Order: sequence, then structure tokens, then C-alpha cells
Amino acid sequence: MVKEIPRGENEYVVYSPEEVALANPVSRKVNFPNFLDKSFLFSYDGEHKDFFQELISKANAIYSGTGAEIPTGASGEVSGNLVIRMGLISAIANDSSLRSAGLHPITATQSEYLLQAGKLTNSGGIWEDFGMVLYDRSSSGRNPKEAQALYDSLKTHRQDLSLSKSDLENRLIVVNPGAEVDSDMPHGVKPIIIPGITQVYQHEVLEKVVGSPSFDGYGLERGLPLLNQLGSGSRTLCMPSETSDIGLRLLFRGWYNDLFAGNDDLASSSSGGLVNFVHQREKK
Repeated sequence: MVKEIPRGENEYVVYSPEEVALANPVSRKVNFPNFLDKSFLFSYDGEHKDFFQELISKANAIYSGTGAEIPTGASGEVSGNLVIRMGLISAIANDSSLRSAGLHPITATQSEYLLQAGKLTNSGGIWEDFGMVLYDRSSSGRNPKEAQALYDSLKTHRQDLSLSKSDLENRLIVVNPGAEVDSDMPHGVKPIIIPGITQVYQHEVLEKVVGSPSFDGYGLERGLPLLNQLGSGSRTLCMPSETSDIGLRLLFRGWYNDLFAGNDDLASSSSGGLVNFVHQREKK
């Protein structure tokens, strides 16, 4: 079934339901508490098989032929990088059946809290993407097309995110971005803000840390360690070595539980990256 949307007198444009959903995303406010009891790895089978198979089918109907398309399968864990994750987030946000399950990809902060509690599924053995860091929109920086698209979406939803105009010029962490099909983008999709689901915020280490210092403890403050945690410890925080023209970078936790905010390939974890889901509920 398609929906006809009038363009002018006696003129109509025909859109598919998927295109209508992407052009007019439903604003959903999801509760993201810091601590949850457990997580579930995105997989083809297991406890949430029906939900995950439905999610794969519906996401692939939208993102077929793009970097967000998910390999089909019947058993085992599903590999997932940030580009795939963005498609999952949008597919859930725009589908009432998927939303009713209450399962969403884990946030960076939630993941660190579960890691601290020893309750994170397969902790230490997976690479997991959480979002991205918009350092700047320099044409010489990494992922300039995606950086500009993300900035444009941030401007559109600035008030939804409680950001000032000056905030948009600062370095921002973007967790749970969605995806919109765009053939002009390197991976065939561009990052977008989904009000009520995407989280955008600043963090003190983004402005003051260069290189890869060690740190002690966990990233319980919005997914990254604080400045007073740096200098010693068994974990490493990997930041860009550049101080300008940085662009858009990946936010993820790698093997051995190191945290990264400097890698430039938004789809780099496709061979080993996995996605943890947790039960979240919508705010009434």
C-alpha cells in the first residue's frame, strides 16, 4: 500500500510507507535509566528470536543495498557496526510492533554500569559501537558528509535536545542516532536525530584530552571517564591525536574494555562488533 501526498493542484507524489515513516519520524520518548539488570546480544535465535528476526526483516526492507543492511541468518550472534545500529534504531522507532517489545540497543552509559556490575553480556569479548563524536565539520576532517548531515539534523532538533545555538559549535557525543537512506553518503545512509531516543551531550574529556591515556574505573558519567580518572589504571581511553580538523568519529568499547572516541571508520567493527539490547520503556 502506498500513500499519496498532494504536491500541488492535480499533482501527487506517491511514497511507500517506509518513506513516509522516515520523512515524518514519530517522536518517541524512551526511558534510559543508567542501570539495568541484564543485556541481550543481538542474535538470529535464542530468547528474543521472534523480535530480532522481525527487526532484521523490517530494517532490511528499508536499508537494502546500503551499509545498514543486515546479513540474514538462522543462528548465532549478528555482527553489527554503527551504521547497522543506526538502521536498527530507526526501524524500531518507526514501527509500533517493534516498539511494543520494549527492546532497544544499549546506551554507552548503561553498558558501563552493567560492565561495572559484572552483568554485561559477553563483556571484554566484543567490540560494541554506541554512537559518534562530532568534533567539527571540517572538510579536511574524517567523514565530512556524515558530519554535515548530522549537524543539519542537530540544528533541526536543537530545541528537542535542549541545546543552545552555541552548543552546536562544541564537540558533541551523539548516542543512538538513527539512519536515513541517502545515496550520496559513503555507506548509503546519513545519521539523523530521533527526538526522545537520540542522546546528545558534551563531555569534559573531549576538549582536554589528546592521545591514549590510561584510566581507572568506568565511564559512568555519560559513557566516558572523567578527567580525574585519567593517568593510571588498567583501561585505556583512545582519543584523536589531532587537535583540529578532526571531523566525525566513532564512539565504542573495544576488546579488553578500552574506550575509543577517535576511530574514523563508522563501519569498522563489521567483522567482530556485536550489539547489546536491553529492556527500555517509553515515557508516558
